[in-house]
Amino acid sequence: MEMQEKIEKARKDIWQAIGDYGRHSNLTDVLDDVTDSFVDRLAEDSVKAKQELREMFRKSPAWDEALDALVINGTRTHDPNYDIVYDLAYEILDPAFDGRCDSDDLKAAIKLFTQYGGDHSEAIAAIGRLAPKAYAPGKKKSRIFKAMCQALGIADETAGSRFQHLYAQLADELSAKKISFKLYVSLNPAHFVTMSNPKQDKRGNTMTSCHSFNSDEYQYNNGCSGYARDNCTMIAFTVSDPNEPETLNNRKTTRQLYMYRPGNGLLLQSRMYNTSGGTEGAQTESKLYRDLIQREISECEGMPNLWKTFKYYNNDRGINFRTGDGFGGYPDWTYSNFAAMVSLRHDHELDYRVFNIGTWGLCISCGQETSAGLYCEDCNDDGRAECAECGDRYSEDDLYTVYSSSGREMQVCRDCRDEYYEYCEDCEEYYHRDAVTQLANGEYVCNDCRDRHYRICDECGEWFHQDDMSVAVDANGCEVHICNGCRDYHYVECDDCGRHVRSNHVTDAHREGVEVSVCPDCISSYAECDECGDWYHDDDLRDGFCPDCIEEKEEAEAV
Repeated sequence: MEMQEKIEKARKDIWQAIGDYGRHSNLTDVLDDVTDSFVDRLAEDSVKAKQELREMFRKSPAWDEALDALVINGTRTHDPNYDIVYDLAYEILDPAFDGRCDSDDLKAAIKLFTQYGGDHSEAIAAIGRLAPKAYAPGKKKSRIFKAMCQALGIADETAGSRFQHLYAQLADELSAKKISFKLYVSLNPAHFVTMSNPKQDKRGNTMTSCHSFNSDEYQYNNGCSGYARDNCTMIAFTVSDPNEPETLNNRKTTRQLYMYRPGNGLLLQSRMYNTSGGTEGAQTESKLYRDLIQREISECEGMPNLWKTFKYYNNDRGINFRTGDGFGGYPDWTYSNFAAMVSLRHDHELDYRVFNIGTWGLCISCGQETSAGLYCEDCNDDGRAECAECGDRYSEDDLYTVYSSSGREMQVCRDCRDEYYEYCEDCEEYYHRDAVTQLANGEYVCNDCRDRHYRICDECGEWFHQDDMSVAVDANGCEVHICNGCRDYHYVECDDCGRHVRSNHVTDAHREGVEVSVCPDCISSYAECDECGDWYHDDDLRDGFCPDCIEEKEEAEAV
């Protein structure tokens, strides 16, 4: 399909989606404001922005050009084909048949992977002789196979190697499972506009959210067109009835956004939304969707389907996705409790590039770029601005600047400011409560100021300004940072080295006629008086006796 034909098809799809979206709801005032200016620009911008993703997915037999989406179902996934596994296993293990091990054991071992059910005791015994540490009850068969190859010395794990390519196919086939539903992975702007179901649906609300397009209650539904216009986001979803086309636009049952740039090997999986509300209880679905999409991307790019997947929040690789300029949607991948995951394919572990997600949304009335909900400022009916939290309109003088959990500047009313935000005593700005920390004195600071100027007391666990902290030594001799209150209550300053040490780890001693407190390190310069048992500095002892005991001894000898 030529580009202009694709744009015209997208335009018709968006109008169809708007009609489907309002079909079962009385809340249609917003939908009535949608104009050709919005639809025409969204269709053109989205089709052009997603072209690289589209060209990649067109290589898949699951691609549906009319829907502008992959349709993954039972014809695309299946139970393991053990004939394919058999051929792959023999091809991979072929170098091991050169006499380096017993060929009968190899043939017996292969049966563990190439037959379903039955008695595998002979195969397990053969694997035990070939690779004693490879097999363990409950261990995935693909991992057993790989461990056996490693033990036999035929596992070439160089990126792009013949072994990697064949093993990825074998592992995929062993883990294949027929699914009973259709998973749509779409680039169609109509599906982004309708990513969440309409509010006040007469059939009952399911999977509505701040992205529901028939309500201007929240500004975040600006993200519907903002995601549709970027070059990396695809939407994966299921619907209540795949045989009824309108349900693709008004009755989604699960929905999840994925972000990928072709040829980059870096995949972000955002929050799972379902009819129960979200992430909780959806981990199984989320993992299955990710596996299916990883497989499609790998096959389209002609690479082994080998990915490392880990939690996105605070990941140890420093991977940090940013929102694009003007994006007004809800960046749910930034929140720890929404379980966003990032996957890195083996062939790009060293050269992947992080990209921006989302961009300006479009005003549904005039079609101009905006980041403030469904309407640009000029098209707001009353000339007033929305509170970014409650959605009510106020004069600009009655709105206050605050910062969201992700650091995005927003305008909110006084009530929402006081309910959801806290004042940072350092930078004197308001931040969402998810992005502030309460200090020991009850005040709040934003996490950025906290990280620059404050520390946790290793003793009481409270946050204090760095100027109100002291360095001390704990019972194990390790350096700790403690607040001055804990220092004065739990620690004593060593009179020799000046360090603060736990009070129950100092020794009372004498030096030059003065009582002192000495830490475990400095006590090595002291010794107990052989007579009275008190501790004295080495310089104060003579023949093992302290000055007082020497004096008493000399007086006794003089009598």
